[in-house]
Amino acid sequence: MSENCHPGIEYLLQLYAEEQSRVDTALTQKVHHVTVQEGMKGEPIPYQLRSDWMVTSVLFLCFILVSYVLAHGKKHLEQQFKNFSLSKERASLFDDTTASDVRYTLVLIFQTCILAGFCVYDYFSDHDLLLFRVVPHYLLLSTFIGCVVIFLLFKWLAYNFVNWIFFNKTKNMIWIESYFNVIIGAGFLLFPIVLLIVYFDLSPQLAPYFIGFVIIIAKILLFYKCIHNFFNRIYGVLHLILYFCALEILPDLILWRGIVIANNILVLNF
Repeated sequence: MSENCHPGIEYLLQLYAEEQSRVDTALTQKVHHVTVQEGMKGEPIPYQLRSDWMVTSVLFLCFILVSYVLAHGKKHLEQQFKNFSLSKERASLFDDTTASDVRYTLVLIFQTCILAGFCVYDYFSDHDLLLFRVVPHYLLLSTFIGCVVIFLLFKWLAYNFVNWIFFNKTKNMIWIESYFNVIIGAGFLLFPIVLLIVYFDLSPQLAPYFIGFVIIIAKILLFYKCIHNFFNRIYGVLHLILYFCALEILPDLILWRGIVIANNILVLNF
C-alpha cells in the first residue's frame, strides 16, 4: 500500500474557500483604497452671513434693543425728533429728561454702533478673504464695533472741547443732542439694510451705496444743524467749512484708516 494518499474532496473545498476569502479581502481593500484616494472631492460651501450664529445673535440683540425702546420710550423718541426740527434756545438731553430717557438714548446709540460695526464686517467679508480665513469672526466683529464706539466717544470729546472754546454751553448742548439724534436715526435706517444684506443676499456692489446713502443723509442733517446753531451769518461760512471738515470729514477718514491698521495687526498676530 502506497504511503502517499491523494487529497480528498473536503480538503480541496477547504483550500478553495480559503483562497476565495483571500481574494474577497484583497478586492475589498482595493475598492476601499480607490474610493478613499481617488474619489472626487466636494466643493466647500462658501461663507454665508445668514449661516453664522454670531451674526444672527447680533441682529437678534439689535431687535431686542429696538423693541425695548419702542415699548417703553416711544414718547421720548418722538419728542427728540421734534426737537431736532424745531429751533430751541436750550438743550434738553441731560437737563430736563429723566434717567430712563437718557438710558433709551444710550441704548439706541449702542445699537447704531453695533449695526455700523456689522456693516464694516460685511464689507471686509467680501473684500478681504484672507482676513476672514485667518482671524476668528467673533474677534473681527467685536473689533469693528469697538472701533465705532471709540470713534463716537472721540467725537463727543472733540465736540465738547472745540465748542467749549468757541461757543457757549447752551449751543454746545443743543449740538450734542442734535448729533445723537442723527446717530439714532441712522441706526433705524441701517437696520433694514443689514437685514437685506444678511437674509436676502443684497449684492456686495449695491450694499455700499445703500450704506453711503445713509451716511450722506446724516452728514446733510448735521450740516444743516451746524449752520442753524453756530454759523447762521454770512461771515461764518469760512468757519463753517473749517469746523465741518475738522470734526466731520477728517475723523471719518481717520476711523477707516484705523480699521485697516487694526485688520493688518490681527492678520499678523494670527
